Amino acid sequence: MPVLLPIYPPMVDIPQHAAQISAIKSILVEGDWPFSHMFVLKPFTPYWLGYGLVLLISLVTEVVWAIKLAVAAAVFLFVWSAARFCTRMGTDPAWNWMLLILPFGFAYQWGFLNFLVAAPFGFLFLCRLLDMNGRSDWRACMRIALWLHFLFFAHVLTTAFFCAIGMLLMANPWRGFREWFRRCLPIFTILPLAGLWLWVSLNNSPEASGPTEWSVGAHRLTSLLPSLVSSPPSSSWSGQLIGLFVLIVPFLSGATPKRSWLAWSPFALYVAWMLFFPNWLGGTAFVYQRFGIFGLPLYLICFEGRRGAPLLSHAATLRVGLMTMALAVLSWQSLRAISFNSEVTQYREVIAYAEPGKRMLMLAFDPVSKTAAGAQMVHFGSWYQAEHGGLTEFNFARNWVQPLQYRDGADSAIRQGFEWFPGTFDWDAHHGSLYDYFLVRHPADASQWLDEESKGAVREVARRGEWQLYGRK
Repeated sequence: MPVLLPIYPPMVDIPQHAAQISAIKSILVEGDWPFSHMFVLKPFTPYWLGYGLVLLISLVTEVVWAIKLAVAAAVFLFVWSAARFCTRMGTDPAWNWMLLILPFGFAYQWGFLNFLVAAPFGFLFLCRLLDMNGRSDWRACMRIALWLHFLFFAHVLTTAFFCAIGMLLMANPWRGFREWFRRCLPIFTILPLAGLWLWVSLNNSPEASGPTEWSVGAHRLTSLLPSLVSSPPSSSWSGQLIGLFVLIVPFLSGATPKRSWLAWSPFALYVAWMLFFPNWLGGTAFVYQRFGIFGLPLYLICFEGRRGAPLLSHAATLRVGLMTMALAVLSWQSLRAISFNSEVTQYREVIAYAEPGKRMLMLAFDPVSKTAAGAQMVHFGSWYQAEHGGLTEFNFARNWVQPLQYRDGADSAIRQGFEWFPGTFDWDAHHGSLYDYFLVRHPADASQWLDEESKGAVREVARRGEWQLYGRK
């Protein structure tokens, strides 16, 4: 319901992903995109599972519903796969209620489509690895290798994370280094493909070898509990309380911590990842934050039930409490999604005045939504490209991991970072004459400013609330 109720999903990057998919569809299926000469399709990228899924759904429905159906399926599958993994590891089935609150965390709010689609397959990969149970026959190894290569083309960082978790799971029980190495051999089959992709990327995309920003500090400690329960930063106090509650749930259930340090190693790796993994890596922002949704299942598997079952009344009370918490969080997410529609309605009224198939520049002076956490409006103009077949900039085709990228020498001066500083727009430097429309989101009237920048070359087309549309005279 939180995914399907809003007109557009309240997710920051989703409009850009929808625009990419719409353009790829126009090039591969329809062959009529007027801007195709500016772009090149690079198939060797680990982003095809999410894009391919939406592309297939969009063959029978519009791209907005294709996106929503794909995200809803990913959310549903994540809860099921995480519960399946926890059950496989022997956790209390009542704890699975807590998993319902996880999918709507940082990665969801920022609209990391491919990460969300890949996340559930990470837990399914771990289940398959556990089912192998140390077998070394070639059929079992081949199945693990196929799973890993499938996961690689979903999301490379997700693959790396779950490979590391899988290697730790294979170490328990410990029977010596040689036995552990033998168990991990199927995981190593992904190294040739990953190495080739990394080599190609570093040699052909300068952004891939860009600076790394660590941003390590005390703030990571304070955000650890909210991240564990997918609580948004704007309500960190409630995130701290809910996070503390889920930490003590195993103890309330009568479970006891496992004594082996190897049993705790997957959760320890998660904590280290959240505390020390880079914030900015290879031109990609918010890297470590998105992995918060994986922590709770890895924590729950550190416990085993006690020999004597807890009192029936105690168990029933705890189950009701977990159900109430999960449904309350889901209800809040649904209400937030519904309230987001009021801001979206104004955008739809304005964009209806724009002709399809044109070129548009988005200037989000006020990118923050009043009803959703995050800068939901910074890329919102990309819905025009997704729905009306034009080209909206700034465009994710500037990112080196995208399947569709600008050709060298493409006539565009809008670079990565411009979307956060629209006030730097310069008519001559940014080739303002290339654009048919300028979509502005600003609480004040931008007519005079844009008229001065363009030297009188644009006129107001429509305005509703903060949304303003300008076109060339």
